[in-house]
Amino acid sequence: MDEREKALDAFFRKNDSSQKKKYVRETNNAADGKIDAYFEEVAAKKEPVHKSKVDKIFEFFRMTSFKNKFDEKKVAQNRRQIEVEGKTKFTLFWNRLTQFFISRFSFEAGVDILDETSVLYRRNLVIKNILWVTNIVFMLFTIIGSEGTNISTNIIIAIVIFLIMFFTNLSIKKMIHDDPKSMQKQVMAEYMSGVYILLMAITVYIKLKLTLDLSGTATEGFFSITMAGYSLIYFALVVLALYQDSKLLSVMFKITMIAMTIIHILVLYPLYQYGDILSLWAAIRGPVITDLLLRTLVLAVFMIALYSTARITEDMNNKRKEELIKRRSMEKDFKSVVSDVFDVISVYKRNNSELEESQKAAAVRRVAELAGRLGNYLGYSPSLCKEIFDFSTIHVDKKEALSLSDYDQKDVLDEGDFRKIREKTIIGSVIIKRLQLEQKGEEIVRAHFEKTADADFIKEMNSIQNNRESQVILLAEIYEILRQDRNYKRGLKHARAIDLLQLEFYPYFDSQILDRFVKYTDDFEALYYKAAQM
Repeated sequence: MDEREKALDAFFRKNDSSQKKKYVRETNNAADGKIDAYFEEVAAKKEPVHKSKVDKIFEFFRMTSFKNKFDEKKVAQNRRQIEVEGKTKFTLFWNRLTQFFISRFSFEAGVDILDETSVLYRRNLVIKNILWVTNIVFMLFTIIGSEGTNISTNIIIAIVIFLIMFFTNLSIKKMIHDDPKSMQKQVMAEYMSGVYILLMAITVYIKLKLTLDLSGTATEGFFSITMAGYSLIYFALVVLALYQDSKLLSVMFKITMIAMTIIHILVLYPLYQYGDILSLWAAIRGPVITDLLLRTLVLAVFMIALYSTARITEDMNNKRKEELIKRRSMEKDFKSVVSDVFDVISVYKRNNSELEESQKAAAVRRVAELAGRLGNYLGYSPSLCKEIFDFSTIHVDKKEALSLSDYDQKDVLDEGDFRKIREKTIIGSVIIKRLQLEQKGEEIVRAHFEKTADADFIKEMNSIQNNRESQVILLAEIYEILRQDRNYKRGLKHARAIDLLQLEFYPYFDSQILDRFVKYTDDFEALYYKAAQM
């Protein structure tokens, strides 16, 4: 048996199902062993990675953050699904409640941040709503602190505080709504609101401290009502910080330091009772002076933190305003440039059209019909043939879209306006491409009739929109130009136009496209004649 017969015998033996599986298994085992041995030999030995406790903590927080983001995406998808499928009564109620709080306590709800007066007006409205809630809290503290032996006096004080709250808030409301466009009145309302909430918090604390101490019902410790009243002063400072006005905070912090120092030495620790320095020093040294210093230090640090936060926010808002100003400027330039481009397109169409508008539209329709049919003969899909047809007629069908007259009176464009202008800009860019293709056809035909079409000209023309779809439209465009009169030539018959396409204009087209047009020349002649009669 020669070598060839051995090879054939081995071939058929290997293709036997049982023998083949055994052979493959043995071969794979042997190959796997060699591969494993090879990788063990060449692979670099890596030291095992030892993670420290800090690395493990970081890894934990990284995975937690990833999970939170994943859950947020799932929640967002569920919300969108609920919006599609319909909302339950509870969902509708919750959305209405959310919108209510947003409309009452959101600073930038529908406000142009470049208009400082409208921004301050909106902030005054929000602070006024916060003051309304704060007044309820103040009255609750006042009523709670009205218990004691002299209850009638406490009730009178509570009524007086209520009247002060009522008339002050009424004045602030009137000042805010009297002239929303007056910057001076809005600033007055801002400072009046700031002084009011601070002094009212101090008044409530003094009332609680004095009435409860006199009645003997004041409780010491962390949960005392007087300590809760003392915290209202810090709450008032937080409300002031919501204005994000560093000048207001600077003024109010000075007032706060003076007022709180007076309260500390006259109300919290009545030092005026001591007649001489020695007895005063004997009374305040130790825990008293330590408590006063700590209270003053905590208040100062708290005010510095609020001021820093407001200052940072104010600087960020100023940066946002600068960016928004630049964006508004770019919006105007964008509208101007797009309008100029649209005007140039319109002028170009008028100056380069030797036919009347109706005749021009009819010629464009004929080109579109020829291009669409040629695409069909080339085996293009129906959708692509339709795209070729639409692209051929876009400079006629979409000419009304090239206008920005609806946005001339708008100084600020919203997202919907940008989307519509962007759509118009895309249409304009496509029309420019179509007009470029139309001009290319005119230049090619003219150059060949005037005998100026050299190799450089052909190379230059082929660098302009030379894809197959553009060639299909260009072929139909040149055929239309050949059939019609121009100032440098007379209109040609169908047969002469086909001859020139094959003899003169073949360098501009793929051979398959030109051959398919010539092969179905009778169909194209009939289609052109039918389109010309319409």
